[in-house]
This record gives sequence, C-alpha cells and structure tokens, in this order.
Amino acid sequence: MPLAEVQWQPALVVLASGLVLGALLVWGVRRRGGLSAAAAAPEAPSLELRDLDGRVAVLLRQLRELDDAAAKRTPEQLARERYALELEAARALQQREALAPPSRASAASPGAPPVGGGAGRGFLWGAASSAAVTLLLFLVWQQAERRPEGGSLTGSVPGGTQGGAPGAAAGDERTAELRAILARDPDDHDARLDLTRQLLMKRDLMGVWNETQQVLERKPGHPRALTYQALVRLKMGQGDVAIAMLQQAIAAEPDLLEAHQNLVFVYASLGRTKEAEAAVSEAARRSPAEGQRLRQELAQFVEARSKGRAAPPASEDPHEGVAPPSAAPQAPAAASPATRGRLAGVFGWIEADASVGARIRPGTVIFLTARAAGVSQGPPVAAKRLVSGTFPLQFALGAEDSMMGQALPDRMRIDVRADSDGDPMTRPASDPAGHADGIELGRTGVRIALR
Repeated sequence: MPLAEVQWQPALVVLASGLVLGALLVWGVRRRGGLSAAAAAPEAPSLELRDLDGRVAVLLRQLRELDDAAAKRTPEQLARERYALELEAARALQQREALAPPSRASAASPGAPPVGGGAGRGFLWGAASSAAVTLLLFLVWQQAERRPEGGSLTGSVPGGTQGGAPGAAAGDERTAELRAILARDPDDHDARLDLTRQLLMKRDLMGVWNETQQVLERKPGHPRALTYQALVRLKMGQGDVAIAMLQQAIAAEPDLLEAHQNLVFVYASLGRTKEAEAAVSEAARRSPAEGQRLRQELAQFVEARSKGRAAPPASEDPHEGVAPPSAAPQAPAAASPATRGRLAGVFGWIEADASVGARIRPGTVIFLTARAAGVSQGPPVAAKRLVSGTFPLQFALGAEDSMMGQALPDRMRIDVRADSDGDPMTRPASDPAGHADGIELGRTGVRIALR
C-alpha cells in the first residue's frame, strides 16, 4: 500500500492517548501518596486547592465520556476536543501542584514505600501498552492489501480460489500470461483470441468486443474473431448479425467447432429450434462426439424453455478447447418490444481530441450514465464504469447496467464524464465531459466526444 494512502491519524491518536493516560496514572499515584500524607497533617486543604481537585475530576470524566460520543464526531473533531481537554487538565494539575504545601511530600510515614517507584512503574506500563498497540497497528498495515476490483470482500480461503469460483485462480493466471504475451507481441492473433475466450468465460463482453475488434481490423473475416464477436452481437439484440457472422466463420473454416456450437445456441436463443437442430446435425457430421454433446444440451435448453425457466448451464469440455454454450447470452423466443427492451443495448465510442486526451491520464475512471431522452438530472436508469486507455474508447451499455433491473428506455440520453478523482459524488468543472441525446435502444456506432 503506498505511504500516501496510509491513515496515520488513528495510530497517532492512540499513541497520544496512551502517553496522556500514562501521565495521568503517574499523577494519580502521586496524588494518592500526597493525600495519605495530608491525612496525617493537621491542616485541611485550602478552598482553591479543592476547586482545582474538582476541576481535574470533571476534566478526567469528560475525557472518559469523549469516547462515548465519538460516533457523532469526525476524527478531526475528536482529536481537537481531546487535545483541548488534555491541555486544560495538564494546566489544572500544574496549578494544583503549585498550591500543594511542600511539607506533604515529606509527611508520609517512614515505613511507606517510595511513591516515585510506583509512579515510574505506572508510566512504563502505560508507555509499553501504547507501544504494543502502535506495533499491532503497524503490523496490520503491513499485511493489508488493496482489494482487487471484483474481488471478495473477505479475501480468499487459503488453498481455494478467489470468490469461491472453481478454477478462477487458474483462469486469472492464464489471463495474465496471455496479456504478457500480447505486451511483447501485440500482433499475436492466436494469443489475443485465447485471451478473448478467457474473457468470454468471465462474461466480460466488452473485453470480448475490444479484443475481437483488434483482430478483425488487422485480419477482416478472421473465423475465430467472428465466432466470439457474434455472441456480443447477440447480447446487443442483433441476432441476425450474429448468425451471419457465424455462417461466414463456418464458410471460411468448416472444421471450427466453436463456430458450429455457437451457431446452435444462437439459433436456440432466438427460438429457431429447427435451424438449431440442423446446425447440430452439421456439427455431428464433422465430429460425432461434439454432435452428441450438442444434441443433449439443446434438448435440455428446449425443455427448460418450455417450462419457462432459463437454460441450465452447460459444462465445459476442456479437451475440445470450445467455449461453453452457457457463455452465449440467452434470449427469449418472443421478439416483443418488451423483450427487445430487456435485451438490446447501445454500443459506441467515446472520443477525445488531442488537447482533451492529454488531460486524461491512462487509468482515469470514465463514468457513463443513461437517462430517458431529454432528461439531464435525477437518478440514472443505467450506469457503467470504464477505465480510460487509448481513445476512441469503446463502450456497450445494456440491460446488465440497469440500476434497478428495469428495462432501458426506447430513447435515452447518455452522459459521459472523465472523473479526475474517481469519486462519482464529486463533479469538478474541469473534468472532460460530453453527452448524446435521443439515442435509440439497439443503436450501434454512437460517438460521444469529451470536451
């Protein structure tokens, strides 16, 4: 954890409190010794001395009660009030010691143990306690780690996988390995498409789009890139486009089983069962084992649909190297407006000219918010958080980004803002921002410029 992010104030408050309590303990021991000597003396304490004793007692009680009211104050307010009370208590103690008769220190009985020894032990005990608490806080800070985005709030179980998902750790390692390969050779299309498959397993459809788009820009019509991007098209409500892309991939590489499998489930997701069965037969002709597996999973899918349930998740065959059918976003058979509203989304690019792009550092958080067309204030119906890289930056806003699970409006206004501090509650006027209004649901190619 960077030192700039360490919150030193709580540790310093604890240390200061321990030192003050140790000093008060020393004073208490001395006071008891002084009182015992005063009990043997014939004279009674003066009125001013009794007032100081009462004042010290009140200040000590206020210090004890200050912790009970800590929830109603900020740490800064609590520290200021504690400091003021401790300073006032110290002054009162100093005035009291100045008024105490000098004979009290020598009035103790000869057989009594020296008061200074007990005070020294009390001070050392308080200092040691404060040092132990400070050391504990330091060790906790040393072991603390920033929670990765999407990680478990309670960490991971030793020997298990993060978030409890079987194979998640191995998948993360493979993803990191593929990103390292691409950092050395950005034109390694096989590694990029292997990374795309890992992103598909994690349902990161925006990442799938970004990676496949890079491949298709360099090698238009690449079969595997078309196969993976077709699933994103299906999620965007462009089922016909998805089918056309998969058919193009199969025409270019007839033995690509991933394309046959995804075509089966795109047809099934759109409710086109006969065409899905024909696609299964074509896959079985090339691989009987794959055809048998697809036929069973298609039957389960159709049965689940007939009962009004979502299709059960299909298992992944690690030997085939094929994306599981469950990776394909499922869509109801009916194509009613309400259904389209739940499935369709908006896809586009966030742009920034050279002067604006120079103000946006890589890694800056980009917030997208969607409201009904013509509405610029109030709670959004959908929101998305991106991290800036190179511009133009691609985005996809869909039903999964809905704030309350409601369908997105048929026409909407999309606001984009590059947040300089990463806090969505603050909106500095210097943050680059832009918007597009009247965007129809299901539209692609939307361009929003940051200014």
